[in-house]
Amino acid sequence: MSSTSSQVVRSPEEESWEQRIGRRIRALRESRNVTLDQMAAQCRLTKGQLSRIENGKVSSPVSTLTRVAAALGVAPGDLFSEDSGVPRAVLVTRDARRTIAGRGSKIGHVYESLAFDLPFGKDFEPHLMTIETEKIDPKQNIFRHPGQEFLFMIEGAMDYRHGEDIYRLNPGDSLYFDGMIAHGPVAVFGPPVRFLSVISNARD
Repeated sequence: MSSTSSQVVRSPEEESWEQRIGRRIRALRESRNVTLDQMAAQCRLTKGQLSRIENGKVSSPVSTLTRVAAALGVAPGDLFSEDSGVPRAVLVTRDARRTIAGRGSKIGHVYESLAFDLPFGKDFEPHLMTIETEKIDPKQNIFRHPGQEFLFMIEGAMDYRHGEDIYRLNPGDSLYFDGMIAHGPVAVFGPPVRFLSVISNARD
């Protein structure tokens, strides 16, 4: 006489805290097409350690879960819930833009932030830039920063230097460059001169 046995699968309500977090981590990792090896390396864990976390076999300290969340691009609290209620998009209306201080504020550059008060980390900083002066001093308009930058010309025109090269930017033109190389406008044709600037946040 033979008998059959069936495996009992716990419902989410019956799962332990460790199992619930582990299942959430695995779901997020797989949704991003990241392998266990890749994820472990990003979190500074061994493949075995991460596997035990995903299978709910260990209780992980907050420091470990923080590294895991960072590798997944989510807030640590997102690991504790299927639906954390944290918005993943933020609208900034035209009237809500914020004027902020920037590297060129003292020489006539107006910076309007297009992304702020976000409940998640930013990979880049978008600004609407305006130069209202008729003439600029190229010697004062020299900038360097980690990461990369993208410019899109909206209104007016300008000659923009990057390293030893100078580019004429007219409405509709764009320029993408390495932010560590000296750059900045050398002449403006307006006023006003208005353009979009997007700077990537430097990665470790």
